[in-house]
Amino acid sequence: MKVSMNAISRLTLSLGITVCLSLSGEAQISNSVYFMPGVPQANRVNPAHQPNCGFYIGFPLLAPMRMELSSNSLSYKDIIYPHPFQDSLITFLHSEGDKQAFLDKLEPSNFIVTDLRASLASLGFRTGIGFFTLDVTTRMDQAVYYPGDLAKLVLNGAVEGETYQLDGIGADLSAFDEVSLGWSESILDNLQVGVRANMLFGIGDISTRRSELSVTTSREAWNIQSDLLVSASLPFAEVVYNEDGMIEEIVINDDIENLDPFSFPRYMFNTKNLGFGVDVGVNYRPIEQLQLSASAVDIGFISWKDEVHDAAYKMEYDYIGLELDPLELTEDYSFGDYLDSTFSQMGDSLLSFLEFTPGRAYSKRLNTKLYVGASYYVTPNINFGLLSRTDFLQGNISQQFTASANFTTGRFINLSLSYSYKNSYLKNFGAGFSFNVGPLNLYLISDNSLNALFWPQEARSVNLWFGMNLVFGYRAEERLDKDKPLIY
Repeated sequence: MKVSMNAISRLTLSLGITVCLSLSGEAQISNSVYFMPGVPQANRVNPAHQPNCGFYIGFPLLAPMRMELSSNSLSYKDIIYPHPFQDSLITFLHSEGDKQAFLDKLEPSNFIVTDLRASLASLGFRTGIGFFTLDVTTRMDQAVYYPGDLAKLVLNGAVEGETYQLDGIGADLSAFDEVSLGWSESILDNLQVGVRANMLFGIGDISTRRSELSVTTSREAWNIQSDLLVSASLPFAEVVYNEDGMIEEIVINDDIENLDPFSFPRYMFNTKNLGFGVDVGVNYRPIEQLQLSASAVDIGFISWKDEVHDAAYKMEYDYIGLELDPLELTEDYSFGDYLDSTFSQMGDSLLSFLEFTPGRAYSKRLNTKLYVGASYYVTPNINFGLLSRTDFLQGNISQQFTASANFTTGRFINLSLSYSYKNSYLKNFGAGFSFNVGPLNLYLISDNSLNALFWPQEARSVNLWFGMNLVFGYRAEERLDKDKPLIY
């Protein structure tokens, strides 16, 4: 498969527009699952959580399947909304659209984050020295970053004598497999600890490693300064350079293009792109009715070494505007021809600063998440929880808070209702349920399930956890110093 530079540009632009329009909600891994430790895979957000069963095994791809989608500033209605006078939909770019309202929604630094995960294997079992878990998960972490000044410059045009700081513009896209081994145990009657070690195998990556860009305007010229560096690891493709150092073509490997299933393990468990991580958690009960907990997950990194390529864009350029002599215009050389020629020359000048080279190995950390929670048990079957969650993104921090009410009938049914404050948006009402029919355990959890029903156009958050397990060896607990609620 051969890809030209023009095709790459069109594809990149199309993907960027699609992402911004269709993924302009905010999604997170469900916070509600934190207060449902009876769900086996709740240990993914706090390794100290233990299910009250002796053994569980998850259905491949369904234990769990989870997704998150996150924007810190925009919702669907900020981009597309009803026409003020006609029965139709318009965007903020329409002549009747409100561009200023769009700009007012933007933060100085904006981001769209997605996290998709599918479980290939998940099991846990109890021993005399603790509860052990094993998980194999395919993950896709994606983030797009853009400054608010970029939209102001594009929509409002340049203001004389202003400097627009566009630092931080870029994207980080990673696909990798994670093999995790976890352990948790009660080391005191009221203290439970857990740890999970993760080995990471990189499938592919695109990372913005350096992003400095500014535009200063004046009557004489626009001064553009940039220092950008994007690195990519593409084990599934061959990148061919021409004599000028530009990418001539990208050839996708035949086994990938032909979807050869026997080749997938080589790309999915690529030891050339190796990484390591750790998750830790603790549950503590100062009194029987109160449980305090904390966890940190995705502490780690991946070293990308396989088929690494760099794209650098470092320059200082003065754009002096258009200078047109009317006497130059003829029937064979119109004003349109002049514009085409001028912009083509300017594009060639700007493109000359772009340099593609085979790259060197680089490391990239995971997006670490910190959870701090408290649960108060009114009865063994009813508790109320509060949770703080902090996401440490690449150069950005996202803060969330969740309150939940959790109910259980014991082994068969576990329900949770939640309210979350995320990225300055208040209407995040969620629900989760888990039930057992014989050995079959099924659960569905979301922090914003009611948003999709009542406020789909303004909701900034979409997330979902879904899972199916076979569970055996249910243990009913009488004391409150064990994990609750019970569902097994």
